[in-house]
Parts: sequence; structure tokens; C-alpha cells
Amino acid sequence: MLELVDLILQENSNYSPGSDALIKSLMTGILEILLRNIKRSAFYEVEMSAGSDDRVTKLLGYINENIAEPPLLKVDHLAKTFHLSPTYLSEFFRKNLNMSLTDYILKAKLKLVEIRLLNSDYTLTEIAQELSFTDVSHLSKTFKRYTGMSIRDFKKEGEYRLLKRSVC
Repeated sequence: MLELVDLILQENSNYSPGSDALIKSLMTGILEILLRNIKRSAFYEVEMSAGSDDRVTKLLGYINENIAEPPLLKVDHLAKTFHLSPTYLSEFFRKNLNMSLTDYILKAKLKLVEIRLLNSDYTLTEIAQELSFTDVSHLSKTFKRYTGMSIRDFKKEGEYRLLKRSVC
């Protein structure tokens, strides 16, 4: 990634008419790398209960890697993947993370929405489809419920809200 930053700085210092397109392309590459790394890490700084086991870390990693794949995030699939009963999985998650599985998944998606809104040219329709919201209206209402502001106001403000706090 440092090489990309160096290329951007070099292109900026040797500015020519085609530099804007190249710089934008390189910045997009950097953002894609960052997004990939964010997907691999936990979206939340969650307080884990004392004595929580490593299945929690593996479960969070799995959810974050597959956040855009709803069938892989269904309780039955997660339970099978992590060798837990579907009933116990929800209890296990809440006990170890102090929030429901559904809330974690939704808030993780909304953090990705923030990133897409501020750092990409994705349309609301593309973001809604990528993250499996029913439609733009569903995305907008959910976003407002959790952030306290409309998507339009959020873009105007230009500052992360959910990414800055661990609890919504």
C-alpha cells in the first residue's frame, strides 16, 4: 500500500492533464485494500465476557468476512459451521458479546455503509444491494434509526458516526 501512496505523491508532484484519473484510480485501490482489511477485522470493539472462548473470535471473523452473504449469516448455517445448536448460538453470542447476533450483523453492515458513502462513488442502490437491504428506503430508514441522521445529512457532515463508537 505504501507503494500506491508513493505513486500518488509522485503523480501529484508531476501533475499533468491525465493525473486526476490516475490518482483517483490509485486512491480507489487503496480504499479497496482498506475495505478488505476492515472486513477481516471485528467491526466492533466489543466487550467480551470473562472466560469467553476463541469461538467468539472465529465467529466474528466469519461474520465480518461474509457480511455481504446473507445465507452464510443465518443462524442455522452459523450453528452448523461452529458446531453449536441454533438455539444455543444466539445465547452464546449474547452471553459473550452483550448484544444479539442480529444487532451485530446490522451494525457491521451500517459501518460499511458509512465507509461506502464517504469513500466511494457507489450509489445508494448499489450499497443497498451489496449489503442485502431490501431497497434504498429500507437502508435509509435503518441508517437513520441507528445513526440519528439521514444519509443526506451524514454525507454533508462528512464524518463517521458508527465507526467512532463501539456501541450504537
